[in-house]
Amino acid sequence: MDAIESQLAVRNKCEQLQKSIKELYDWEQQMKSAESSKVRQVDSESPSLPPVRSDLKAMEEFSKENGSTEKQDQAGGETVDKKRFAEAEVLKEQANRQCKLGSFQEAIELYTKAIGIYAENPVYYSNRALCYMNLEQFTECLEDCSVAIGKDPTYIKAYYRRMQAYERLGENEKAIAECHQILKLSKDESELTTTKRDLARLEKRAAQREHSPKKEKPPTAEMNETLALVKQEADKYKDIGNKHLARKDFEKARSCYTKAIALYNSEAVYYNNRSLCHWNLKDYDQCLADCNKAIQLNESYFRPYYRRMQVRELRGAYQGAIDDCRKFLELTTDAKQKATAEKDLVRLERLLKSDEPVKQTFVWSEIKKNAKLIQFVQKPPHMRSKKPLRRVPIKDVESAGAPQKLITPTFKPAPKPTERANISDTVIDNMFNNHTGEQLPPEPEEKTNLEHLFPAHSNKLRNMFSPPTTPTSDQRKLLPAVPVAKPTSTATKPAEMNGGPQQAHNKTEKDKINLENQDLNEKSTSKRAPIEATLTKPTTVPPKPKSSAQFYTTWSGLDEELRYQYLLTLKDEPLRTLFGASLSNEMLSELLYILQKRFIQDRVDVTNIMQEIARNESIGILSLMMNTKDRNAIAHLLKFMQDQHVEKNTIETIKKKLLT
Repeated sequence: MDAIESQLAVRNKCEQLQKSIKELYDWEQQMKSAESSKVRQVDSESPSLPPVRSDLKAMEEFSKENGSTEKQDQAGGETVDKKRFAEAEVLKEQANRQCKLGSFQEAIELYTKAIGIYAENPVYYSNRALCYMNLEQFTECLEDCSVAIGKDPTYIKAYYRRMQAYERLGENEKAIAECHQILKLSKDESELTTTKRDLARLEKRAAQREHSPKKEKPPTAEMNETLALVKQEADKYKDIGNKHLARKDFEKARSCYTKAIALYNSEAVYYNNRSLCHWNLKDYDQCLADCNKAIQLNESYFRPYYRRMQVRELRGAYQGAIDDCRKFLELTTDAKQKATAEKDLVRLERLLKSDEPVKQTFVWSEIKKNAKLIQFVQKPPHMRSKKPLRRVPIKDVESAGAPQKLITPTFKPAPKPTERANISDTVIDNMFNNHTGEQLPPEPEEKTNLEHLFPAHSNKLRNMFSPPTTPTSDQRKLLPAVPVAKPTSTATKPAEMNGGPQQAHNKTEKDKINLENQDLNEKSTSKRAPIEATLTKPTTVPPKPKSSAQFYTTWSGLDEELRYQYLLTLKDEPLRTLFGASLSNEMLSELLYILQKRFIQDRVDVTNIMQEIARNESIGILSLMMNTKDRNAIAHLLKFMQDQHVEKNTIETIKKKLLT
């Protein structure tokens, strides 16, 4: 008995206890009212006493009055009983409908209400006992049967249901006694035939338990009859389960099929129907077990193959699902079922050829074990925080060391036309390349002293950032003679306006010196660059990297020989984690070039490296961006692997990933 059925049993017990307490309370009130009425009659001043016997007329009138009152009481009682019986019969009919539909708990509640209204009818107890027996509450079933027999000792149905309850409990002797009692009381031929058959089955079962044979005897006709009767009882549970299944009440249907299997465990249909309940309840382990049991009992039964195919497909076992689908197509004869199974077979074969890892998709309703739904927390008002929400200001991050300032937009109103400053003609002339002869006042020169920024030996930085100076005599010797173009008439005007031809000559001379200094700095840096590069270039094979960033940084600073040696040390390592998501098209080309040129030449195994490249997450996009050179390199590598007697499945997988 599971938890739900035990709770229902406790609930029924509580209801019965409440009714008994209520009946006791009503009886107490009736007794008190009767006593009070008696006291009132005694205390009344004019009690209704019988007349003197000698007065014949008074005696006749008194007898007539008493007789009429007794008849009125009897008639009133009969009308009340009829009303109660009619109300109870209406409830009984409703309960009978619920019992036929398999809603035994609702039927029990209706029978209980009918008994509360009219408790003299034994049919209500017997019918309620049937509902208790279907719910496997055999103790309550026996109690109701005993009450019904107490109210009507000749009620055959109550005896028969009590016999069935004893048989389910394993008390065969009591069940046999009930059968004998039915045979004594019943006169109906069908009842007598059924009872004799049940009696023979019970006596045989009792005899088998008392004398257990050492050797198995071949099944006789009587044993076949017994099994047929047991299977008949199991089929009743199966029919009830089918009704629950049609209403999509999978829990009750599964319970009915389990009872049928408990009675007769050699029928494949029971296991198949229960597997359907397991499938709809997302209990896939039990569904697979029932399918296997049904196939074991009857290999030509086609339905469990399709259900097992569904479970295997859900779990990613595509090859097993394909085998089940093909077996289903062999056994079934329905055209619609074959068409559906053929579509499923095409889909499963496509999934098997895709060679993709199984992606297990979980649905929350499917996760039953060790899981529960967590509701949102709603705090009551007295437990909520009383602090107001804090306003977070928007800040402008200038630099790491600089203090952060709040961004406060300021809007300045436009000045009035009278308050606007006048723009000089010189500024306008400079904007539009027009000269009116007006001169701007000279701007003060800002002296820059950058000596504190550079150390004493940093001549390179000092030359780059220091203001231009006149070259020394040694530098003048090195500089070639640069012809100076004569200023035209248009170019002499600004020179004359700014101070005459001497100032213009000085300006051109300063520009020439700055250009010469810049050329000298570029030559010195170009001479030093190869020297610095030779100093930082590695000459030995680096150690194995620990991360993807370390691998790419090391690879970029190696030449062809060192890259070859570096890959040799990593050919058996999990390169997929080192490549990561940063594998680019250029990096892939470099790897394929080294593998084709050096590994094939030295006859080094490239299987692991090619597998790791094919397993990369972004290889699908990179394969679309390959050029002809990369594809030729892959073809050479695959041919080399074939010469090295690598497995065909491995070569086909790499080819499918890289070249398709």
